[in-house]
Amino acid sequence: MTTPSPELPEHATSTTQGIDQHELEVALRVLASLHELDDEHPDFVAVRRATARMFKSVKKNRRDEKRDAIANADRSVIANTATGAPDRIDDETRGVQLAAITTAPTAGTLIKSRPCYICKQHYTQVDAFYHQLCPSCAATSHAKRDARTDLTGKRALLTGGRAKIGMYIALRLLRDGAHTTITTRFPRDAVRRFSSLPDSGDWLHRLKIVGIDLRDPAQVIGLAETVAAAGPLDILINNAAQTVKRSPGSYAPLAEAELEPLPDGPGPGPEMITFGHTNDAHPQALAASVAAHPLLQRAAVVAPAAAALGLAPLGHGSGVSDADANAELVGSELLGAALAGAGLAPGELSADELSGLALAAGSSSLSRLADGTAIDAGGLVPDTHHENSWTQAVQDVDPLEMLEVQLCNTTAPFLLVSRLRPSLAAGASAAASGRAYIVNVSAMEGVFARGYKGPGHPHTNMAKAALNMLTRTSGKEMLTDGILMTSVDTGWITDERPHPTKVRLAQEGFHAPLDLVDGAARVYDPVVRGEAGEDLSGVFLKDYAPSPW
Repeated sequence: MTTPSPELPEHATSTTQGIDQHELEVALRVLASLHELDDEHPDFVAVRRATARMFKSVKKNRRDEKRDAIANADRSVIANTATGAPDRIDDETRGVQLAAITTAPTAGTLIKSRPCYICKQHYTQVDAFYHQLCPSCAATSHAKRDARTDLTGKRALLTGGRAKIGMYIALRLLRDGAHTTITTRFPRDAVRRFSSLPDSGDWLHRLKIVGIDLRDPAQVIGLAETVAAAGPLDILINNAAQTVKRSPGSYAPLAEAELEPLPDGPGPGPEMITFGHTNDAHPQALAASVAAHPLLQRAAVVAPAAAALGLAPLGHGSGVSDADANAELVGSELLGAALAGAGLAPGELSADELSGLALAAGSSSLSRLADGTAIDAGGLVPDTHHENSWTQAVQDVDPLEMLEVQLCNTTAPFLLVSRLRPSLAAGASAAASGRAYIVNVSAMEGVFARGYKGPGHPHTNMAKAALNMLTRTSGKEMLTDGILMTSVDTGWITDERPHPTKVRLAQEGFHAPLDLVDGAARVYDPVVRGEAGEDLSGVFLKDYAPSPW
């Protein structure tokens, strides 16, 4: 059977590299004669299958091209926002706010809609600042992030006020007129940070910095007694928390900087006191347990590795595997390499230089992470281990870390609330508003109402759940003394996943939907609303609204 060859389409004569001309003519001739065969003929079936695969492949390629084009267009819109900018560092702390790239109210319109981080409704119009909020939620967040109130003459105690969210909360309290006491394990670094801010002359005389290890109940009780002795208290914010324990090497430059004396400034600096040991690897309260049970020491190394680093070995029978020891050794070597590469070797990096790097934009950028010169917002060398407790299941969490989390995240807030209730009641009685405030900084990890709960970090989930129960149990009853106690979720601000995972996601364009100012605004909101006459007590607040426990 022969059939005249059909005319070739015009594009077949293109100079573009393609199928051999002779083979193309044969293929077209076969297709033209195919209708003469029965549908069940083997040749017809073979050609049908081959062409079906071809058309599926073509359709898939076109779908992929369309999807990629949409993704690229939407990505360019997101890149024009403040929170979605490619060079944004999620937990950078400079005492200043992020700024939108464009002066327009919106960054653009998405081709493919996406759900809002807060209300979950789909949106396409992208706010110039928030890349994951719908226009309505973005407007609310803009109004709340700048909310202020007059706290002139009031006293506030804020735990964990040195860096990140805590620093922004402290700045709100100070700039609104409150006499503010903050706690930290690194008090000298806190002095350097706050003193370096341009407007510090307006409020530095109202700042008191307390060096304390909140993992030590004795120190916490001492703090409560000192605060109570100073008179009525208006605001207690339990912000300090241990979420993921970093390897000891991450703290080395910061701990060494605490040994340097503070320089004399041109004006009066903040008052600073300490309660015993503040930046030991383990709290004094657990020292005996650590000494008796070396397995509790996460920083343990075997004797040869310890000798190589000049560290004291644990001794025989410690139960520490060579693999774990070598992992810690590698981490320590990476620390040394990172500091040396930046010219920041311990003993050479001054305390002022360390604080300056922690406050400087871009000090933990992807490029600095890649070349080993990064210092994060807390003044720490990034922990490069491939695993941390955020991804660990219950059988993998270090016993000492579990104990430290409960002491810092649950025991310390309980002791402060119970010991300072009379002072807070006195503050409410003396206030024109008749109110005092306790804000327990919590998280969605401690909520039972969530439909899904992953297996990771059970110890921090336990701690936040316990803190929520303190608010729920005592919140309404404390209202009888004019004390408004709430639990607050700060929102998704930082990524606690292991370092390699964080770097990979950042390279792929991931950014948290909120920033540190948003987190601080959520914590500060119950105070602002209370001073405006709105009582919030015994509730869990998420995105500024009461939410299920």
